Amino acid sequence: MFRRLKWIFRVLMLASLVVSAWYWLSGPDIRPGSYLVLDLTGSLEEGRANGLLSRLLNRGRTLVDVTDALLKVRHDGRVAGVIARLGPLGGGWAQTQELRSALSAVKAEGKKVVALLEVELESSSKEIYLASVADKVYVAPAAAPVFNGLAARFIFLGGVWPKIDVNMQVEKIREYKSAGDEIARESMSDAHREMAEWLLTDTQNNLLQTIAAARNLTVAEVQAIADRSPSSAHDLVKAGLADGVKSRGEILAELGKNGEPVATVSEDDYADVRLGSLGIGDGPKIAIVHAAGTIQRGDPERGRSVIASHRISEALQEAAADSSISAIVLRVASPGGSPAGSDEIWLEVREAAKKKPVIASLGDVAASGGYYIASAADRIVASPGTLTGSIGVVLFKPDISALLARMGVHTEALARGRFARLMDLDKSLDETDLTLVRKQMDDLYTLFLDRVATGRKMKREEVDLIGGGRVWTGQQASHNGLVDELGGLCDAVRVAAAAAGIHDSDKVRLVHYPETGLLSRDFLRTGAAAALSELQPPLVRMVSETLEPIEGLLWLEPGVQALAPQLPSID
Repeated sequence: MFRRLKWIFRVLMLASLVVSAWYWLSGPDIRPGSYLVLDLTGSLEEGRANGLLSRLLNRGRTLVDVTDALLKVRHDGRVAGVIARLGPLGGGWAQTQELRSALSAVKAEGKKVVALLEVELESSSKEIYLASVADKVYVAPAAAPVFNGLAARFIFLGGVWPKIDVNMQVEKIREYKSAGDEIARESMSDAHREMAEWLLTDTQNNLLQTIAAARNLTVAEVQAIADRSPSSAHDLVKAGLADGVKSRGEILAELGKNGEPVATVSEDDYADVRLGSLGIGDGPKIAIVHAAGTIQRGDPERGRSVIASHRISEALQEAAADSSISAIVLRVASPGGSPAGSDEIWLEVREAAKKKPVIASLGDVAASGGYYIASAADRIVASPGTLTGSIGVVLFKPDISALLARMGVHTEALARGRFARLMDLDKSLDETDLTLVRKQMDDLYTLFLDRVATGRKMKREEVDLIGGGRVWTGQQASHNGLVDELGGLCDAVRVAAAAAGIHDSDKVRLVHYPETGLLSRDFLRTGAAAALSELQPPLVRMVSETLEPIEGLLWLEPGVQALAPQLPSID
């Protein structure tokens, strides 16, 4: 009897595996003429989870997953179009432009794109910008997206330190390298303000021109609409930024036939459609090496998501050594960080480029150390809204001795050598110390210039003229010779494929690095952080998001950094 039960169990297990394999190979049942429903609310993470459990729990919430879904729609004869539901977007302008480009590619295949704005009463210029790509733009009845132009916001902590008896010292090279301004100052420097103005102006111009072209308006008309700041659903329709006020059900009925609503497929279900089943994504391999976060020398520490130089270097080595991989795309989304870590990765990119084409793709931010590592690639692709450049270095050093004394904590130190206590937190840097530090910073800045000049095939003096800590949008960086082509990750894959002699980039199979296991420490840490963020009260989450631009700074060790200035949250 027991033996018979064992055999029955084995048969059932085998049958289950066969059914699962059949479902995985065939994918979900999709009715012809269906529409894919995408929820583009919130942020999309960089990278892509490799582990099975990672994919199950994070499905559809990465930029790669969404662009892959839209690539499948382009080649799937069963899917007639996309319904994009737009709540408040969490990503930057570059990510938004990548999504807009992917939706535009769906339209180019003769398929329909419908956008449904579901933003409540808050500034929604980015959401309206993304929606404008659609054939039809509708506003949900209870929604109230506000089109009121753009603003750039900054936080300065300089006034905090005297109140807690901390002496914060900041040195920078050069005037536009304002990474320490938000830490040490109480307001913007003239150079910081000038730079913020040109970033805001370029982003605003792109917003106005794109919406004007999409909605058959002039740039002046779109600016006038922003100055009026329409906020109700009907006001947006009247202004020409939307085509009507409809619920999701009304849109489905409008797209349907014979009184029946159109069939839809969810993002989760559509993720089970394999690229290979549509005749794409099963050709030559291209590696995507994801470098997202603050750059740190060595291996990951402190349980934080960082660009660990050893880990990224190993990923580049693996991809370069794999004969089945035709080219490498280095995806950079980083404000910079450790100069030593940046240089280690730069050198590894150069080594990889000796074996196969290496193309850098810049995300929302790829500045300072982020641009440093990208400059080693054969070509650089950036979105118009990418924030990049910031060629320079900065040092920040707190002296907390007075704070410790006020708390009753006293320290003593013994030293051998004039500079043995140079970076101790219970002393300030004197003029002799600063002379030494400035020399180190000058040397690092010169190395930064040389690395960029080598990678970009420019003269050091040419790099210096557009360096000095200046941050540029991707569009401005393209004019200045820091970027070769405007576009997102999909465009970088196309460039990499062409460099490797591959004519159809849609056929390319993407292999993502660094690899993560089923229950890797990185995955568990990221998953736990995501779960905790969902449990935060709205007010706490709002404050956390406001302080996010300086979070990376607070985790850095005091010392010299290849770090971007505080980059504006433009919305």
